[in-house]
This record gives sequence, structure tokens and C-alpha cells, in this order.
Amino acid sequence: MIVFNVKYPNLNAKLKGMYAKRITKTDLEDIIKQNNLKNAVLLLKNKSEIFKNVDENIDRLEIESLLEENQIQDIKKIQYLLNNDDKEKFEFFLLRYEIKCVKSIFRKLFTEDKTQDIVVQNVKRWTESLFEDIKGIETVQDFDEFFLAIKRMKYNKILKKYQEKENINVFEVENEIDKLYFETLYDQIKDIENLKKIIGSEIDLLNVSWIYRTKKYYHYKEENLKKILINRNYKLNPKIIDKLIKTNSYDEFKQIMNETIYKDIFKKESEITDNIDKYLYLVNKKIFKQDVMSIAYIYAYVNLIEYENNDIINTIEGIRYNLEKTEILKRLVR
Repeated sequence: MIVFNVKYPNLNAKLKGMYAKRITKTDLEDIIKQNNLKNAVLLLKNKSEIFKNVDENIDRLEIESLLEENQIQDIKKIQYLLNNDDKEKFEFFLLRYEIKCVKSIFRKLFTEDKTQDIVVQNVKRWTESLFEDIKGIETVQDFDEFFLAIKRMKYNKILKKYQEKENINVFEVENEIDKLYFETLYDQIKDIENLKKIIGSEIDLLNVSWIYRTKKYYHYKEENLKKILINRNYKLNPKIIDKLIKTNSYDEFKQIMNETIYKDIFKKESEITDNIDKYLYLVNKKIFKQDVMSIAYIYAYVNLIEYENNDIINTIEGIRYNLEKTEILKRLVR
């Protein structure tokens, strides 16, 4: 068992200072009030150093690029200030981004588009900065090249067994990797309450969303559905999970979730995904503000940045495509 006992007051103060410079909810509300994209971008440039040099016609790729570059630099600053033991633990947490890169390229091989698109650029950015083990994976053109590119990756054994299969089930592969990642991570951090809350809440809600989606869209049999779930529980005990698996309607599903701490997420079926993001955002925000004694606030900071970056992207893209201001606001996690 890995025991976390971390005290980094200087890092805590540094992260608080970095966070204070980020775009706030009020800033986003001011941007949303603008009548056109040009004015929105001008205000964005004024409110954030990240965008100070951008053109008024900035596209989504450039927005994502600048935000991810900033996120990567923040992660590097954190790594630099951690001791070797805690850096190793933190880097295991960061494997979620390496896995995200691998899954993006894996999915891309099922399409005919092999051009230098958004997926390629995003993956290249992460691998060149943080994930040397899979550097160059964005250039692969077929599955043979893909399996060669990931040979040094920690999850290579899972992927390798699919190399000889004629028909590869993308969901099955991704699910197996996600399960191993979350089960291993949860076992490492469950003795620290705030880390347990961050990861445990994510596991609970991933399991619930997988049950909901597979029953609604793929009609999995009960025994097959159980196999895809992360075999760890935080606030949802196995009895609740079994009840959800046996449901035949959303009303039944909602009634069961009403017995849990996650009940507010499932009030409206069409808003489940947004509500899950909002719930997890608030969990991380509270821990980032209040925890100064463990590594939990560092994990929370990284998660917050990802959620808030998506808010910035959704705001600018909403304005670009003339969405109603109320609709843009509804999509924000803050």
C-alpha cells in the first residue's frame, strides 16, 4: 500500500497564485454578453495572459493548443517541486492523459482520415512534453505501427492481446484499460480521504454512466454489464449497482439514484453528462480550496484546470455558432 504524507506549503501557495490568474466564472459571463466573436476574443485577450497575442479570428484548434500548453506547463511546475517519491505517485495519476492519447489514436485508426487534424496535434503536444514512452504515436498509419508505438507503455499487455484479432471492439479495449487504471489508482490512494473522494466519486459516476448508456443504447445482458464496471466502490455499494443493472426504465434508474448522495445529478435524463461534470468539478474545487496538508489538492488543481479549459472552449465556440447565451451558460461546469 502506498501511503501519502505530503506537506508542500510552498507549492500550495504557488498553485493558489497560479489559479488566481485564471479566467473566472464572472469573466466568462462577461464574455458571453458580447454580441460577436470579435468582441468576445478581444475581451478574452484582456482577461487572460494565455490569449494575449491571439488573432481575433482564433479557431478551436488554437484555443485548445494554448490551453493545453498552459496545462502542461503547470504540470511540469508541479513535477519539479515534488520529491521523487511523490513525483512517481503523481505521474501515475497523469497516466490518464497518456491513456487519452492512446485511445484517441486507436479510435482514429478506425476512420479513413489520417491527416494532421486536431487529434494528431493534441496527442503530439502531450507526448512530446510528458509521455516519451509513446512519442510519435500520432504518426501511425495502421495497427501494426500502433502496437509497435506503444510497446513501452504500461498498458501494452492489455492492448497486445488484441493485435491478432480480426475484429477489434473499441469499447472493449478502452474499457479494459480504464478499469485497470482506476482500480490500481484507487487502491493506491484510498487511505487518504480527500484523494479517495476525488477518485472514488469519479469511479462511482463512471460506473453509473456506463450502466445507463449500455442499457439504453447497447442492451447489454446483466452478466456482460457487470464485467465492464470498475470493481471498486466509494459511496455506491454493490447492492445499489446490482439494482441499477436490473432496471428497465429511466424512472426506475432515477428512483434508485435518489437513495444516494448523487441524486441531484439524475433529476433530468438529458442533463446527466453535464451534471456529472458539475458534481465532480465542485468536489475538486472544494478540496483544492480546503486541503493544504496532502497531495490531494495537487490532483484537484489538475482536474480543475481541465474542466475550466473546457468551459473556455465551450464559451467561445458557443459564441462562434450563435448559441443562445442561456444555452452557453448551461453548458459550463461553474
